[in-house]
Amino acid sequence: MRKDNKTLKEVKIIAMSSETKEKLSEVAREINGRNLFTEKIELAKKTLEHIKSLPI
Repeated sequence: MRKDNKTLKEVKIIAMSSETKEKLSEVAREINGRNLFTEKIELAKKTLEHIKSLPI
């Protein structure tokens, strides 16, 4: 017979009020979809522009 050992992962839950949860979800919705690091993205595009194949 095979014995299945299930590993339980401990999850830390931070207690917060419903107002705080609403504020966090509002900020998350506002940030979603934005490019927060535009300068770094442009620099990466410039440096990778002339590379035809990457060594793997």
